Amino acid sequence: MKSVILICTLALAAGLWAQVPGPTPVPGPMPPVRFPAALRLYLELSDAQVDNIIFLNSEYQRWAQARQRRMNQVQQELDDALAKEPLDPMAIGQAMAEIEATRRQLRAEMERTRVKIRAVLNERQQTKLKALEEVLKLWPIYSEAVAVNLLEPVAGPVQPRSGVVDVITQPAQPVSQP
Repeated sequence: MKSVILICTLALAAGLWAQVPGPTPVPGPMPPVRFPAALRLYLELSDAQVDNIIFLNSEYQRWAQARQRRMNQVQQELDDALAKEPLDPMAIGQAMAEIEATRRQLRAEMERTRVKIRAVLNERQQTKLKALEEVLKLWPIYSEAVAVNLLEPVAGPVQPRSGVVDVITQPAQPVSQP
């Protein structure tokens, strides 16, 4: 029975060990956030809406950075526990459970943040956002069409011309509604 538990623990630990932790965030002042101009224009967002969205995202980032730092610490503790002889299944299991619990917290908080951000939008803007979601559902089919040369790949928002990156110089035009 002990050998089965040890084998299961080792199998789980090996899978977790294969995952590389992300970079450790560097504490300090957050750089100014630029909101995507095309999205702002498409959704016709007001300055107050943009500021609110930026604020909500910044709050999530601050919260998530603290959780990520703790997750990196626990990952290091897990690595240390896996390097010890004999293995301590309890320490390994606790570390793995804490990492997974943190991942779940991050996903749940991100979803709560999305709900708060969507609440900033008016009904017309939410309808436009739904249209973007519908387009995204077609992405796998589009990718397949590109793969078999039925369609050209989408060009990025900024195209290099003569080795120089152009900046949009024309004033933005409002998006007309069908």
